[in-house]
Amino acid sequence: MAHRRGGLLRQHDFRSLWLGAVASQFGARMALVALPLVAVGPMHASAWQVGLVGTLGTVAFLVVGLPAGAVVDRVRQRRLLIGTDLGRAALIASLAVPAAPGGVALGQLYVVVLGVGVLTVFFDVAHQSYLPRVVRPEELVEGNARLSTTLAVAQVAGPALAGLAVELAGTGPAVLLIAAGFAGSAVYLARIRAADPRPATPGRSRLAGQIREGVAYVLRHPVLRVLALAGGAYNMFALVLQTMVPVRLVSELGASPAAASAYFSAGGAGGILGAVVARRLAQRLGQYRSAWLCLLVTAPFALLTPLIDSAGRIWLAAGGYLLLWAGATASTVAQVSLRQRLCPPELLGRMNATMRFLLGGAMPLGALLGTVLGAAADARMALWVGAVGLLLSCLPLLRLGVPADRQPA
Repeated sequence: MAHRRGGLLRQHDFRSLWLGAVASQFGARMALVALPLVAVGPMHASAWQVGLVGTLGTVAFLVVGLPAGAVVDRVRQRRLLIGTDLGRAALIASLAVPAAPGGVALGQLYVVVLGVGVLTVFFDVAHQSYLPRVVRPEELVEGNARLSTTLAVAQVAGPALAGLAVELAGTGPAVLLIAAGFAGSAVYLARIRAADPRPATPGRSRLAGQIREGVAYVLRHPVLRVLALAGGAYNMFALVLQTMVPVRLVSELGASPAAASAYFSAGGAGGILGAVVARRLAQRLGQYRSAWLCLLVTAPFALLTPLIDSAGRIWLAAGGYLLLWAGATASTVAQVSLRQRLCPPELLGRMNATMRFLLGGAMPLGALLGTVLGAAADARMALWVGAVGLLLSCLPLLRLGVPADRQPA
């Protein structure tokens, strides 16, 4: 079927959902940089206290990740999206109006960071579950590709924009800009015309039972189980690489911090590239093949990082990292679209929450594994373990390579 120029962006509801995602993702990515700067700047926080700010921003993922899916399946999802946006806007804006005389109190910052983290978990799960209500099944790949492009751009530009805002205007105006992003997202989401019905799941059902139902559905489903276990292993070894790259490049090879930053920026550029080509790859290969082939073809480029033996050849590792991220992003678009099509609507929230819990929960394990290997041997050995493990983790996905005529259109 031929696609109209502009595709889904010509549709009012998807355009409103996408613009909301733009505003929300930029707000979230800017907050990751701006909130620690609030601690470092006006509060003169210690390294431990700044680290706690970062931890509180991510701990909600593990604490409320699974319950969030059950809640999403119980409520009107668009209302939840709007409510979490407004809640994050209010929390962030409170930092510009300090509760403590003389400035923002450390405790106030901790509460804001934790609250924003919790609301972000609910927003992300609901947003991924709400997309199938706005677009047709055959449009899911395009919708996810456009949303993934937005996320990739925000990951690259958001932190830089936050640093620039703090530098030019100070932390107060910067946090108000972030709050405005979340509020703008709520405004765009409120413009969606599609029905937002109350789910059929009875509100009086036991939350624990619903959580177990979502986890069991993922682990028993032949496709979702492979995606979850292989994806968790991939993320774990990817974090081994990410944790040890700065140690290898800066401490062992003597590269500058700017060079290390350029390495990670290449990954962001690869994410944009992968999101841009994801729809064409899924159309040509099918969603099943695209889900595993994009990873299997690009995973070997991870081996370039431990092979680097001088600071002057970082560009080679950066190129490999760009291709690695491009493949991972293109695969993610296909996987998310596939998950949304395979799962019944009444289980979408719990399925997405379970997948995010399993995929994301492996990441701190990978960071810990990289740290242990780096301390026990050296960073290069840890990078070899991460690169080889990442490549091997793709092999179970070969089971998804079903014939094209058995794939959903």
